[in-house]
Amino acid sequence: MEIIIRDFGLRKFQSKKVTDKLVLKSYNDPDKIILHNSFSYEMKYIKVGISFFYLKEKENVDLESKISKKKKSEKPEDEKLKLKKKKEEFKIFVIGFVAPFPGHTKDDIILNTSSMEDVFKKLGKGNWITTLDRKYWWVEYSGISFYVEKEEDDSSELFNEEMLLKKPIHRITVSLMEYEDFGIKNEYGREKLNLDDFCINGKLHEPILDSKKAESICAKCGLVLSERMISMENSGQRAFSTEERNKREQHGSPMNPLMPDMQLSTMIDKRAPMPELLRKAVKWDSRYTWKQRNMIQATSEIKRIGELLNLPKHVKIYAVNLYRKAFQKGLLKGRSIKAMVAASLYYACGAEKIPRTLGEIANVTDSTKHNITKCYQSLIKELNLPSPTVLPGLSVSKYVTELKLDYRIQILAGKILNTYEKRYTLSGKDPKGLVAAAIYIAAHHHGIKISQTKVSRSVGITEVTLRNRLNEMKKFINYKKS
Repeated sequence: MEIIIRDFGLRKFQSKKVTDKLVLKSYNDPDKIILHNSFSYEMKYIKVGISFFYLKEKENVDLESKISKKKKSEKPEDEKLKLKKKKEEFKIFVIGFVAPFPGHTKDDIILNTSSMEDVFKKLGKGNWITTLDRKYWWVEYSGISFYVEKEEDDSSELFNEEMLLKKPIHRITVSLMEYEDFGIKNEYGREKLNLDDFCINGKLHEPILDSKKAESICAKCGLVLSERMISMENSGQRAFSTEERNKREQHGSPMNPLMPDMQLSTMIDKRAPMPELLRKAVKWDSRYTWKQRNMIQATSEIKRIGELLNLPKHVKIYAVNLYRKAFQKGLLKGRSIKAMVAASLYYACGAEKIPRTLGEIANVTDSTKHNITKCYQSLIKELNLPSPTVLPGLSVSKYVTELKLDYRIQILAGKILNTYEKRYTLSGKDPKGLVAAAIYIAAHHHGIKISQTKVSRSVGITEVTLRNRLNEMKKFINYKKS
């Protein structure tokens, strides 16, 4: 049996430049010469079981076009002689071995006998590679590749590793040189694909671009194919006005409202040795104005309350922008910073449909409900803001969890509140009272005994408010006390 050697293919080609002329001297004329995808030619020796691949030259031009461009004075016989002299040798870049070639590698991997499982044991587990037709699956090692063939009657498109591991090695290829598309295309000019290129159902991914997050996502399975992509759409575009120039500026990280006037400043270490003049400059530079100190204190308080109440980032940014408008309008004169911060957060939660009550915000601040309410009213009045209405259905799940009730109570209570919103207005009514009444009715409908006192205390209202809301809901609900 012959030995398949890395980097040379066969022992007879060691320390030699393998070209098409050398192959013709060794094996005579091939049985077939096949052009694959305008990429490479294959010199196929069927009886021997060896194939030699060389790249198709892009500069090759037909003889007729060359002759037509020559001067008329030249004789055609001279032209043919010149073309024969200029004929170059083609370098072989891949050698392939298939049956009936009797050979094995130095690692004792025998063609048509050893399986891919034997390859993994001796050379280590590799990455599976295939092409779009998926006729073969193979694994590439340094300078040598091992192929297994998919069964013709196997119509499933999913990857079955257990079945492929037991199959014998159908083909072995040895690469002699690297080419321009090395690593992207195989010797047939087809694009290489690995397991990451296929979806759950065995078909290729269908990527869609999310320009906001700079990500490429599969439309079928939702897998993020690439992230942190760089867009070059605005590079090199001309600007004809100051506004366009400001929009197309691309420098630095995006501004974060939660970092008030501090993300672009230079901080100098005061403990470092420095001249006296520089020390005085650093001292004066570290002194902030009243406006800067106010915004630093406000943003710190907003971030602290946001972390305690588990508020999303966009709500905290909304509150900071609202507080900045109030500060520029002069609404902070005579009012507490913490009370205005709490009022801004309360309005931001209502505008972004985040169910947080005034009592929850007041519990994590030093201000009273009275001061927060006054600041909240001044925000709406002076800034001409619409009063946000918090839908009571958003906080049903919270109180159902606190009362340790079944999920069916949550579903029925939500339906009751939706019907109530269609018949009555929500303005002027505490959403917590409506939620408590809906939970109480839903619990009794499912035969769960719970008192009005327990529901009212858990939600944070009085029993009188609960009874008033119950009387309103009884008008359109066939309510029967169990």
